[in-house]
Amino acid sequence: MPDKIKVDILLKNILKNSPTKLVGLLLGKEIKWEVLQDTNLSSVKRREADFVVRLETGGILHLEIQSTNDLIMPDRMFEYYYLIKDKYNTSDITQVCLYVGNEPLRMKEEIKAPFFTYRYKLIDIRNLPCKELITSENLADKLIAGLCNIENPDFYLQEIIKTIKSKPHKEQKELFTVLFEIAKIRNIIFDKLEERMKKEENMPITIEISLEDLERFPPFSESIKKAKEKIIQESIQQGLQQGLQQGLQQGLQQGLILDAQESIIEILESKFGNVPDDIKEKIKDLQDLEKLKQLRKVAILTTSMEDFTNKI
Repeated sequence: MPDKIKVDILLKNILKNSPTKLVGLLLGKEIKWEVLQDTNLSSVKRREADFVVRLETGGILHLEIQSTNDLIMPDRMFEYYYLIKDKYNTSDITQVCLYVGNEPLRMKEEIKAPFFTYRYKLIDIRNLPCKELITSENLADKLIAGLCNIENPDFYLQEIIKTIKSKPHKEQKELFTVLFEIAKIRNIIFDKLEERMKKEENMPITIEISLEDLERFPPFSESIKKAKEKIIQESIQQGLQQGLQQGLQQGLQQGLILDAQESIIEILESKFGNVPDDIKEKIKDLQDLEKLKQLRKVAILTTSMEDFTNKI
């Protein structure tokens, strides 16, 4: 897997699990639709479409998200057209390639041959009226809006961070990873996000976890339970309530350290695939919680495994 994570892959995953307003924007009208979960179009070679939905009219919308200028995109879209037509037995297919990259759009939107012309819609997301996405209650819409021309980056970041913080702890890490990858494409968003991280010690990326949270969260639950039982027994034997309190605090501290270590490894795996064992060991050798928090920020901002390794 390349060092630079592809934001189109991240967007594809969140679109498939969210009732986004993006469909209406692309078609220029509000319309009901449902996701076709089986987008595997493999015949001889593997092909899987990014986003395919059945419209209430009975037709199909096929959306590909592209973060780079692929000069053979018309050929790819034509191949998708044939495979979708064959799979769903319909010619009522609207195809859209949504360009989310930072470079100027240079792809073509048609194939001209001697006896036929094939066209699909090619849209630069910066040309979409994305205010509706920014104000949407749907988190996927808000994330996608970060790729538009944002007039007020500070307001956008305030809203998106507040929304992400309202989500369960397990989801927050993945959502912040998506936000940072989107921000890196749009420099103005990335610069503002870096400013917030430098100014705020309690940046939402640092997720505070209580002892009760740890007891409900594997793999710490059993360890915390055993640690509490052991500490209680020792405290009873010694008759020292103070020892119990100190022991619980130590157990909580160790749990937070373990969580920070695992969080860093999870972020690296989501961005770069497998993390080398020696890098994992270096992370697990760190026992300073503040250093781990800083390293977690480095993991989110880094653009390559080599860059991360140099900063451990």
